[in-house]
Formats: sequence, C-alpha cells, structure tokens
Amino acid sequence: MSAQRPESKQPKQPNRKIATAAPQRDRALASLGPESDRQLEALIRRRLALPLEARMHFLRKRLPGGGSCL
Repeated sequence: MSAQRPESKQPKQPNRKIATAAPQRDRALASLGPESDRQLEALIRRRLALPLEARMHFLRKRLPGGGSCL
C-alpha cells in the first residue's frame, strides 16, 4: 500500500513574476523598434559615405600579374 498525499483545497496561485514580466517585455521591445531603425539608417549612411572602392571591395577580382579590377 502506498501512502497518498492529502490534496489541498486551495487553488494554485499563478506566478506573479511571469504574469508581470510579459507586459514589461512588450514595452521594452516596442521601444527598441524605433531605435533599431535609427541604427540601421545610420549604418547605411556610414557605408554610403565611404568611397566606391571601399564599398565594393567584394567585387574586386585579382588579375594574373598582380593587379586587380572591379
């Protein structure tokens, strides 16, 4: 025979920490959206301000003889 635990009559309380963390997280994420957009625009502007050779270095091809071209 196994001993059974007596069941409590009180309903289980929800975890208040989890319940209050969701709205705070939503507010934080909502405020980060515009900041992320500003940072992306700043990155694009910085890269466009570079000279063409610096922006298109990935297109550069090596030539046999030691040179390179776009």
